[in-house]
Amino acid sequence: MKRLWSDHKLLVLGFLGALILTTILFMRLIADVAYWPQHQDEPISGWMTVGYVAHSYDVDKDGLIQALGIETDLRRHLTLKAVADGQDMSLAELRNALLKAIIDQRVTSD
Repeated sequence: MKRLWSDHKLLVLGFLGALILTTILFMRLIADVAYWPQHQDEPISGWMTVGYVAHSYDVDKDGLIQALGIETDLRRHLTLKAVADGQDMSLAELRNALLKAIIDQRVTSD
């Protein structure tokens, strides 16, 4: 190993970097595989983002964003509570609009 390091430092560093990246991506895959099956069709709460709801209900995020009338620049990482406050509606009204959009997407995709 000492000879490999002394002769090919850049190659060894590249290999270690690829190994670390592969490990991180594999851990994320395992976490997703373990997490999402238990969180399908989860009740909609104010802490969730539109992306989380879309992933949980297995629908298109852009379709939900369009149905809610959220500006494209503001859509990332906003909680549903923040979206409801920004659109002067209650969280219950936003939840109902989301559920309607989810049902519409599921009906059209079947």
